Amino acid sequence: MDLDLVIKNGAIVDGTGRPRFRADLAVAGGRIAAVSAGAPLSGRAVIDATGLAVAPGFLDTHSHADWILPLAEHERILAPLVLQGITTIVGGNCGFSPAPARHDAAAALDEISESLRDRAFPYAWQSFAEFLASLERGGLLLNLGCLVGHGALRTLAMGERSGPPTPEELETMRRLAREALRDGALGFSAGLAYAPGVFAKNDELLALLETVAAEGGVFTVHGRAYSWVSPFYQPMFLGAAHNLRSTRELLDLAKQAGVRLQLSHLIFVGRRTWRTHRAVLREVERAAESGLDVGFDAFPYTVGNTTIKVVFPEWFLDGFLEKVNDPTALRRLKREINLLQWALGIEYRDLRLLWACVPELAHLEGLDFAAIAERLGLPPFAAYMHVARLSQGKARILLDTYSGDPTHEAPLRAALAHPLCAFITDTILTSKGAHNPASFGTYPRILGRYCRDLGLFPLEEAVRRMTALPAARLGLEGVGRIAEGLSADLVLFDPETVADNTAPGRSDAPPSGIKAVLIGGEVVARDGQMVPGVRKGRVLRK
Repeated sequence: MDLDLVIKNGAIVDGTGRPRFRADLAVAGGRIAAVSAGAPLSGRAVIDATGLAVAPGFLDTHSHADWILPLAEHERILAPLVLQGITTIVGGNCGFSPAPARHDAAAALDEISESLRDRAFPYAWQSFAEFLASLERGGLLLNLGCLVGHGALRTLAMGERSGPPTPEELETMRRLAREALRDGALGFSAGLAYAPGVFAKNDELLALLETVAAEGGVFTVHGRAYSWVSPFYQPMFLGAAHNLRSTRELLDLAKQAGVRLQLSHLIFVGRRTWRTHRAVLREVERAAESGLDVGFDAFPYTVGNTTIKVVFPEWFLDGFLEKVNDPTALRRLKREINLLQWALGIEYRDLRLLWACVPELAHLEGLDFAAIAERLGLPPFAAYMHVARLSQGKARILLDTYSGDPTHEAPLRAALAHPLCAFITDTILTSKGAHNPASFGTYPRILGRYCRDLGLFPLEEAVRRMTALPAARLGLEGVGRIAEGLSADLVLFDPETVADNTAPGRSDAPPSGIKAVLIGGEVVARDGQMVPGVRKGRVLRK
């Protein structure tokens, strides 16, 4: 056999969860040609993997990097993903996908996606098929599967109108979803806490989910509430916890539509929400036991990136640019935010500005809003609204108290340890502003802190839940496992030293222990350095 590369003496962790085993792995034509635990293999090039684990490349199935991939220099911006072992991403999450698009709707599409993009780009496509083909022509640093976003469909069908769709508009959304799924989209995503998804009622979602189910797609969703109280359910303090109500609502929608459900980035926001984690996890378990095809994903940090608008209720988001300058609306908003902060146990020091969007605020990036308020000489609410106003709601923040804090991680560890949980980054990685540590250390943190150091799961299970499990959940074929005939997307790491090195003030520190990353059989990163000019990524269609 004519072999391009042989990886010798590695411990094969094949993604299935079975025990690791010592073997040589051969690559030919970009694919895994052999896995041999017997006679040694030889090829034109050899990598000695003694002391290293050889695993499938990691899958980040909740990524927003699809908004960076159309850029000619995307490999420079997205290099931190590859350097932590990621070889495949799934984009189009939280209701935001770059396709389908229309030139006459470009401004509205730009408006809803501003915090995800590195810069504006011309929509050189309209259909989902044209978008995927455009990426293929330009070449990709890593593999991409993509969901079609509810926000894009609603914007194309309804413009910026916030009310319910007319029957004709709903049928337009269903047609666009159907076309995207037939063009290769893996499924459909929604972001029900962000405009325009926040304006969608359940009858609209159910109609779309029936279309998704008929086409065999998956439904991934950012729920309406991740905290025990929220602006989304009234009266605020009566009835079940809002995150539990949101979870039940989504499980019921999926059951009615008969669609496969993936609950996105399960988190418990605010110190007084942490106690609800057992009830929410039990609800998901009961649904799975009853036969619903459901899973969830989570990232291994107690911080997460989001838009500055995340704390605003639906009534304030409807006509945001007018209300942000309306004293009456601001007085009402201040009362509601003060109440919400008290109820959740969130303070302004828990919110950090990552990207200000406008140059005059750039000097505040990296500071929390208590410090920003002091710097500006304003009360904290006024400082927050000042940044929201000047950025037109497009600033990006890092919010703390996600499922714990550095001294209390019980909710986070419970989510990560759960067998239905896949691992993701949920990071917004651009070249602007400060960074989310997940962009640099997610998978090394899982393998180092939570697997090796804390023993939440064996190494083989950790790898399964960052490879084969998410691949199966989203219907991705040919990735996520080490087996003959599959693409040679691989990561070589040292189980004893792999670690996330990010810390407060060092959110962009590179990881340790990731020795080599291969995509399509070619080395794209080695010993923490990218190999320039290698674009072996593929578009993965349903």
